[in-house]
Amino acid sequence: MRHHHVSPEEALQIHLDVASKKSVAIHWGTFVLTDEPLDEPPERLKTALKKKQIPDDVFLAIKHGETIIF
Repeated sequence: MRHHHVSPEEALQIHLDVASKKSVAIHWGTFVLTDEPLDEPPERLKTALKKKQIPDDVFLAIKHGETIIF
């Protein structure tokens, strides 16, 4: 799905490139489209945030069915 989606690490880089104040990871774990486990993308995002020393609440990976208010 490389031509249609970005990895968690690429999503974080986009977040930084556009100087986003807050980002939300969506469209993960909805359908089995890759060989990776369904819950892997949020964990990879968490690792990428930690590596770049960015707080978890800046780029949210919401749970299925979760609601957030901006």
